[in-house]
Amino acid sequence: MSLELLIAIFVILNTISELPIILESRFFMQTTTNSTSLYSLTNMIIKSFMGSSLKEHKKWRNSVKTGGKIRAAAVISTPPAEEVKEYMLPSWADFDIGRAPIYWKTMNGLPPSSGERLKLFYNPAASKLAPNEEFGVAFNGGFNQPIMCGGEPRAMLRKDRGKADSPIYTIQICIPKHAVNLIFSFTNGSDWDGPYRLQFQVPKAWRNRELDFFNRGLAEELSREGACEEAIFPDTSIVIDRCQLMGNLTVEGGDRCELDLVTGCLDPDAPEYNPLANVDDGSCPPYSDSEE
Repeated sequence: MSLELLIAIFVILNTISELPIILESRFFMQTTTNSTSLYSLTNMIIKSFMGSSLKEHKKWRNSVKTGGKIRAAAVISTPPAEEVKEYMLPSWADFDIGRAPIYWKTMNGLPPSSGERLKLFYNPAASKLAPNEEFGVAFNGGFNQPIMCGGEPRAMLRKDRGKADSPIYTIQICIPKHAVNLIFSFTNGSDWDGPYRLQFQVPKAWRNRELDFFNRGLAEELSREGACEEAIFPDTSIVIDRCQLMGNLTVEGGDRCELDLVTGCLDPDAPEYNPLANVDDGSCPPYSDSEE
């Protein structure tokens, strides 16, 4: 067989082998053209959360603060996302002096668990993130994956600590029962710090379940209207769901009670303690229970 014939056969076989790829590429380009708006929307949601990858590419325009949330139009490119950092609880001393950017507290003092409540603290000085003059620092996070309640930054509550120390910021998290972690970032509107990941403990009966079980359950939990607003909300939001009666008794349905509510610090050991207060407004210093 001649050399020319061998070359011709090789070219024909190579062309045939690449034909499915060419057809697939043309089909993909057509499909992509027909779904440009969907791709752009998905890209905006995911990339707006993965803030750390947008430090040099994202510019916010017309930032508006409404109801504790930061809404913004964004111009987004697609650089490779940075690796999510697994975050462990530091000592309060390291957080307080700016060696660690994040600290958290739970209502029961145990590690963060599914179905429990979590208070997240952020010290922007540790990451050299300059707070925005209008809203300070905003939180952006999602459960199990970035798009689950992510994509829309929420303004955090600023806590001033005097002239010597820079302010810290807080936000409340009500952890859904099917959440296994929280992936989150912080932003001042132009620069980002993150993303971080905080792992949750799940109920013992679910510890051998596949991740798909939690994702399906989480999607069902968050499908109802207002679920994300109840799961992640500014520290200033006070939800009264029960009435406090004499003798430390309570009755459900606080939104239907006619009470003389007084907000303030309820910790008797704190300098800001208000003996007349019956609703905690978060003004107690986080270090009042001497966690070091």
